[in-house]
Amino acid sequence: MILASKYHSYGNDFLIVPVNEINPENYAELAKEICHPHSGIGADGCVYLEESGEEEFQLRIFNRDGSEAGISGNGARCASAFLHHRGRINKAEVKLQTRSGLKVYTLLESSQSYWKYQSFMGVPDFELKSIPMRSVPGVQSIENYPLQVGDEQVWIHALSVGNPQCVVFVESFPKDLDFKRLGRGIENHPDFPERTNVSFVRVDGINRLQIKIWERGVGPTCSSGTGSCGAAVAAIRAGKVKSPVQVHTETGHQVVEWSPGNAVVLTGEASLVGEIKFHWGSK
Repeated sequence: MILASKYHSYGNDFLIVPVNEINPENYAELAKEICHPHSGIGADGCVYLEESGEEEFQLRIFNRDGSEAGISGNGARCASAFLHHRGRINKAEVKLQTRSGLKVYTLLESSQSYWKYQSFMGVPDFELKSIPMRSVPGVQSIENYPLQVGDEQVWIHALSVGNPQCVVFVESFPKDLDFKRLGRGIENHPDFPERTNVSFVRVDGINRLQIKIWERGVGPTCSSGTGSCGAAVAAIRAGKVKSPVQVHTETGHQVVEWSPGNAVVLTGEASLVGEIKFHWGSK
């Protein structure tokens, strides 16, 4: 039996599992089973937490398909909420070691089952090898680049914010079938050797974006912290918006602050859904 806690950030939901519940070699398999929407509890990802130092924690995030992510802005925020809720940390600042480096989440406000954090997500990287993306002769960074997806050419911006992000600016969002076709096609495009997250982005004002997200290893998601960061950074860099940027989905908005050469600052919320007992290996 696995004891897990479910949190969500704007509908992007995660199951938090302390590492004493399971061996690391089973992380991927448990993520696939516990995140399944019908035979499991249901979630976009599974977060494993281990204390690694004085009030510092090691965080590993596995997507619904069992693949491991370098970082998830919302997942790390949900993990921070878990640590504060359980009294594992008694100060505002949460330090999380991830595959993409140290992330610091600072608690701004909270109530019984709600937490709001500001986090420093690191400096975005535009080099193709860092995204990673296939090298293109004469191209140093991907801005308004034509990507062939099946029979269609899509103009993309690509960067890394600790995980690969592909941004497609649109006047209106693609209809459901086109969204799924393009999202899946871009995620698995051979130019992205580790696949990529995809955000379709509509500019709604000088400080406002609306996004629709296709997440690597998950598919459609309600929200994404790193997706919000990627969308805002690409839009600021292209001169479409100015920082700070409200990044909206149908479930709420996060605020992204960024200026070239500096770290991305992300502000958003997390909420507790419930505590769960999952009967692992009970077949």
